[in-house]
Amino acid sequence: MAAPVIEKKRFFCREWAFTKLSHCLEQRPASKTCGVLVVGGPGSGKTAFSAELAWPSAGANARHQRSLNRRLLARHFCQARSEASLSPAQFVRSLVAQLLQPGSDGIHRVSSSSPIPGSTTTNATTVPLSSREMVAEAYAEKLRTDPEIQAALQPDVLDRDPDDALKKALLFPLLELEPPKCCLFLLVDSIDEGQTLDVPQTGTRDSRRENDNVSRTIAELLANHHHLFPQWLLLVCTARRQSKPISRMFSGFRKIPLDDLRKSLVVRDIQQYILARLDQEDALRQHISRDTAEMLNQLHIKSNGCFLYLEKVLDGVAENFIVLREVREIPGTLNGLYLWLCQRLFSRKQFAKVQPLLNVILAAKLPITQEILFKCVKTACPNITIDDFNRRLHLLRRVISVSRAGALMLFHHSFAEWLLDVKHCTQKYLCSAVEGHAMLAAYYTLRGPELNADEICVLGQHLQRAITSVATTNCNLDVHTLQVLWMIGSGAPIEDCYLDSSECILWPRQEVKLLKLLIDAGAKPSEKTVEDDASKDAVSSSQVSQDVSPMDESPSEPLTELLGESGDINQADSCGRTVLHTLAADGNASLLELALATCPQAKLEATDRHGQTPLNLAARHGYADVVRVLLAAGACADHADCDGWTALRAAAWGGHTQVVEMLLEHGAMVDCADWDQRTALRAAAWGGHEDIVKALLQHGADVNRTDDEGRTALIAAAYMGHSEIVEHLLDFGAEINHADNDGRTALSVAALCVPSNHGYAKVVTILLERGAAVDHQDKDGMTPLLVAAFEGHRDVCELLLEYEADVDHCDATGRTPLWAAASMGHGTVVALLLFWGCYVDSIDNEGRTVLSVAAAQGGTDVVKQLLDRGLDEQHRDNSGWTPLHYAAFEGHIDVCEALLEAGAKIDETDNDGKGALMLAAQEGHAALVERLLEQHSAPIDQHAHDGKTALRLAALEGHYDTVRVLLAHNADVNAKDADGRSTLYILALENRLAMARFLLEHARADVESRDSEGRTPLHVSAWQGHVEMVALLLTEGGASVNACDNENRTPLHSAAWQGHAAIVRLLLEHGATPDHTCNQGATALGIAAQEGHEHCVRALLNHGADPSHSDHCGRNAIKVAAKSGHDTVVRLLEEHSANQRSLRPGINGGGSSSATSVTSNSTAETKPSSAILNPLSTQYSPAESPDSTKRRSCVSLGNNSSNSKSSSNLTGSTKSDQGKFNQNSMVNQVIKVLSSETPQQDTGIRYCGWRIVITKKRKSINKFFSFYLSKIKLPHMKK
Repeated sequence: MAAPVIEKKRFFCREWAFTKLSHCLEQRPASKTCGVLVVGGPGSGKTAFSAELAWPSAGANARHQRSLNRRLLARHFCQARSEASLSPAQFVRSLVAQLLQPGSDGIHRVSSSSPIPGSTTTNATTVPLSSREMVAEAYAEKLRTDPEIQAALQPDVLDRDPDDALKKALLFPLLELEPPKCCLFLLVDSIDEGQTLDVPQTGTRDSRRENDNVSRTIAELLANHHHLFPQWLLLVCTARRQSKPISRMFSGFRKIPLDDLRKSLVVRDIQQYILARLDQEDALRQHISRDTAEMLNQLHIKSNGCFLYLEKVLDGVAENFIVLREVREIPGTLNGLYLWLCQRLFSRKQFAKVQPLLNVILAAKLPITQEILFKCVKTACPNITIDDFNRRLHLLRRVISVSRAGALMLFHHSFAEWLLDVKHCTQKYLCSAVEGHAMLAAYYTLRGPELNADEICVLGQHLQRAITSVATTNCNLDVHTLQVLWMIGSGAPIEDCYLDSSECILWPRQEVKLLKLLIDAGAKPSEKTVEDDASKDAVSSSQVSQDVSPMDESPSEPLTELLGESGDINQADSCGRTVLHTLAADGNASLLELALATCPQAKLEATDRHGQTPLNLAARHGYADVVRVLLAAGACADHADCDGWTALRAAAWGGHTQVVEMLLEHGAMVDCADWDQRTALRAAAWGGHEDIVKALLQHGADVNRTDDEGRTALIAAAYMGHSEIVEHLLDFGAEINHADNDGRTALSVAALCVPSNHGYAKVVTILLERGAAVDHQDKDGMTPLLVAAFEGHRDVCELLLEYEADVDHCDATGRTPLWAAASMGHGTVVALLLFWGCYVDSIDNEGRTVLSVAAAQGGTDVVKQLLDRGLDEQHRDNSGWTPLHYAAFEGHIDVCEALLEAGAKIDETDNDGKGALMLAAQEGHAALVERLLEQHSAPIDQHAHDGKTALRLAALEGHYDTVRVLLAHNADVNAKDADGRSTLYILALENRLAMARFLLEHARADVESRDSEGRTPLHVSAWQGHVEMVALLLTEGGASVNACDNENRTPLHSAAWQGHAAIVRLLLEHGATPDHTCNQGATALGIAAQEGHEHCVRALLNHGADPSHSDHCGRNAIKVAAKSGHDTVVRLLEEHSANQRSLRPGINGGGSSSATSVTSNSTAETKPSSAILNPLSTQYSPAESPDSTKRRSCVSLGNNSSNSKSSSNLTGSTKSDQGKFNQNSMVNQVIKVLSSETPQQDTGIRYCGWRIVITKKRKSINKFFSFYLSKIKLPHMKK
């Protein structure tokens, strides 16, 4: 059977994990560790990680994945819903098939269960082969010439001994191959997947012992033979973190945990996933506000590293199914999230309708389509119509995914496990795979004559799982005989199914009971198969004999089979379970009774690894007959497992009324609590099990006992909307106004209750009639009315108001019920509160009115109601935002229209000088921007206080559509901010290459626009080192390569100072003048030499720069390089000078003073002029936003004040009259500023052409200023 297709989703983050895997690959030849184990809990992204390796994403962020993919030798995905993918024989077959695929990408085209091709093909391309292709071709050649490999790959050999086949057909040949140039890896995903959800044990203990040397799972197969892997091959597996057997099998492997929150990289992945989703999904981003942003932090913490948890919650928010504020109510585990979601999605009646569909999906062995699912369900519900079926399927839309082929499946395997585990899903949502098998068996039976070999085998499997649980006490037929008769009666062509060449016939030999069923029903194996089975003991005669009827077996034989050779009933398996545990978990009361009677030494209180006794297991599953047998045998009714759950607690949680009554009759302690102090009563009240609640109360359960969170059974029942249970608890004296640790009473949580239960209004009515405090405040100051208004429960609000709830109560943050309803867009609740005369002019702590929050939420009907009530559409909050600002920021077109019609001013600005158009452009709401411009004449070139326009804001955020709209309406592309910088200038500063190209192509932005210091975009991009931006400005923009700023400096000076050799070469190639001098006489070569940028010096020399040129202080490049200690640059310049002299005859020994050798320190006192070489400050970083450079002349390429015109020769060795200054007064001024305890926001002091900048965060003295300052004799200072 073909394995289901892996449905690949969008992939986020995990770069660090790919880097670690790449490092392991590089270390493989020298490492003793031959494997990597990627571990994580359910939903942590293990399969997504593997799928990304197998099918890497496109784009620049997936370079690591694509690089690793080229080194992937083969891959295999183990899937619980596909038995073929779990077979060791199929695993070997899949690996060989992938190796025989032609081309380097063959592994991406082959199914994990593809059959071995009959012949191999070679790739005739002339492209150089990769390491993977070389290995594949060498292996294919070896397979063609080696008969031993071919023999090992025979189907019967593979099925009988996959261990031997793996060694002879794969590992030994790979060891003999020439090692490739780089190491490769083998990927196995979900290696801990064992059997399907409810596969029964096959074979007896004796038969399993006989085959202990044969690997039964892929994990065992690899664990037994990974030491034989070639030194160039790395084994990479993924498994659940909780899988201890896998950890023991691969103890020497390096582990990469994906959900270890102690590691910062994992925490960053979670944060980046949330941010990436917000960035890419408008539907999600619109839910973010100041009030809900904190919920994302809670979500990050609650996820506990589980990406699936985040995905389901964020999907629900994007689909308006979950409100972000509800995150605080969602449990912090994946199992808890599933329960919470089901409570939101399904009422009890609704789940009863969808349960048959889920049962079939859980039991399906093959991909099941919507048509097949309908036919299966119709066998159990004959009156169902196609419309009714579609309605039921629609209810499942949030938990069902549809593959590209149209197959239906649950969204994640962990959810399938949850639906079958009564401890987590409770009896309310418990599904039965057995019932699903029965429906599938009935479906295949109805199609009996049409079935092919695959489907006949599937029918046999479903029959074995369905009929095993059917009571046969009313007939004289045993289970096996009934199964055989069913198969024969189906009319399927059974006699030929075993002879069929279909691939599925390879696996029935591994399932002894299925093989016996097929043969007993009439399947005729070929003579070769019979001979092979007889000679090689593939199946023993006792297992397939048609002469022996199970009816001849004595009653003790099944028990003997379970006990095995040792006969020890107390022998535990790997999970710590004994025979009694197995029988109790299976619900086999008759065999359990026989075991207890036959083996009096059986330990009733033996515990498995979860601390559960057989009684705990039976009570958890609700097997009343088994519980009766164990209690009669003397089992302890009050034993608690590792979670503190007693049998009574487990049965009450699961809703097993009969078991609860039985335990109570045997004296079970009614108030035993688990580690969270939750009793059986608390569990039953939460689950809505009314009969159990009544039984526990009648047996004296403490009705007011609290758990660790301070919650009673009454609070639990009220939250879940179980009105009948609320009444029973109140009748037995429950304290109605008891508050939990959050300060919430039963009435508070009833107002919060999930709507799908349809019982919350009745619960509220009961509590109010019984005297609950209507205005009780929780620890956040919220009353039930305020909570109900937030949730939009209009009927609850009306009930509370009728009982005189305070309609104008404010919580701790100043929010009223009207504010709450408006902020969530609940128009009906707003109308109700207005009808009851609530105060409409309240203002919260941030200065917002109800109209402001309603505008931000986007509820047009709410906004219109509030405007009709006379709320001020021009009200400004603490930030100066009006309701129009909020609506424009969120992109709500209809709300903006309503506000403008009511008189809102389109040009009103906030405290930063931004109007509504600017905010809409900043957030990329192109449609709204167009509407404001065309219909409301919004000022398109309005400037904020920092000089930014709408076009600038949209361009910086990368909103191309919005920029296009603004340009179409003649926005000024060259508008300058407060520092004289144009939009193109800022884009060059921040290296926004794509947007800069867009403006050059579509708006012809002025490439020569200058800031207040005379610098062009080319200057700043050259300084920042943005090579592509410089090339863009020169080629497409036609920028002047020799443009000068106010100090006569060119972009070449900037690039030389910063050491950007690539930009220096680019500028020179485009005609930059290498010997251009600034106002102080310095050239680019002198600057590069002083800074020690060897590559820049070399580039300038190669383009004819003059090394002998001296600045106004008489210093040439060699001198300034020597003074700065750059010996390499000095040697380079001297060599160049010598070469130039040798090329000029007649100049051999002499030279001017400007080229004096620097071997003597006599000239070292001449200091390089910092005024000449003054560039952008080192604080000027490309990572900074334009705001960070606003009004800072420290980012200037030079200083044009009078104080900066002098040289920085402070030693007197160069006698210059330029730049004289009062030394003591300047130093005293510097010391005063630096010693200030309260540094100013932006203080600049010019000194010898250099600037000291003191900011709030740090104090920074330029290194050259510090150097010169050390040469000054400071005035004497007293302590």
